[in-house]
Amino acid sequence: MGAWGSGSFENDTAMDWAASVRSVDDVRKPFDRLKLTTDAVEEGPNLVLDSDFSCELVAAAETVAMMMGRRSRDFPDDLAQRLADGGEPDDLLSHQARNAALHAMRNSELAELWEETTEEGGANEWLAELTRLIDRLNPEIESVPWEPEEVEQKVGASAGPCAFCGQPVSRDEMFLMTLFDATNKVSFDRGFWFHLPCLNARVHHKHAIADLKFDPDNVPDLDKL
Repeated sequence: MGAWGSGSFENDTAMDWAASVRSVDDVRKPFDRLKLTTDAVEEGPNLVLDSDFSCELVAAAETVAMMMGRRSRDFPDDLAQRLADGGEPDDLLSHQARNAALHAMRNSELAELWEETTEEGGANEWLAELTRLIDRLNPEIESVPWEPEEVEQKVGASAGPCAFCGQPVSRDEMFLMTLFDATNKVSFDRGFWFHLPCLNARVHHKHAIADLKFDPDNVPDLDKL
C-alpha cells in the first residue's frame, strides 16, 4: 500500500473503495463478500483475510458508523455527501459492520502487518483505532455508570488514571485489570485502571478485547453474519 496510517481511510485501498461507493448497496458489498468467503471454507471465522480486503471491510464498517452519526476524524467528505440521503443503517448492516471490524482486528494480514511494523515496546495505534470503531458501531444502550463510591466499595480502591497513557479514566469507560503472581503460592494481586484502546494497543491482535454491546430486543442472527 502507498499511503499508510492507522486511520480507516489512511491507505490507498480504502480510498479507492470509497471513491467507488455510490449507494448503501455498495457499502453492503464487502460484508456480503465476507459472508460468502467465510461460509465457503472450513475455518470460517478464523480465516485470515488478505490486507486489501481487510482495508475495504474496515472502511465499509467506518461508513456504517458514519451513517449512525458517529463519523471518524478521517472520513472522506465526498463519500459522506454521496450517502447523505442514505438514512440510518438497518439492523443487519450494523451487525455486519461490527462483525467485519472484529474479523479484521483478530484474523487478517492487515492486523499482522501492523503487528510487525509497530516498534517493540510501542503502541499499535491501528488496534486502538479498531477498538474505537467497534465501540462506535455498538447499539445505543441505556446504562448507569458506577458512582465513585460504588467503585471504591466494589473493588476496594477508587478509580485511578489509565495505566498506559496516564490520563483520567472517566465513568463511562471504566476498565480494571487485576494481575496475579501465579508462580508464588503467597500471591499478591494488583489492579490497574485503563482505557480499552490503550490496552489493545499494547497486546497482540489475536488477544485484543472487543467491548461488544447487545440490545436484548435486537440480537443479531449469527447465520446472517
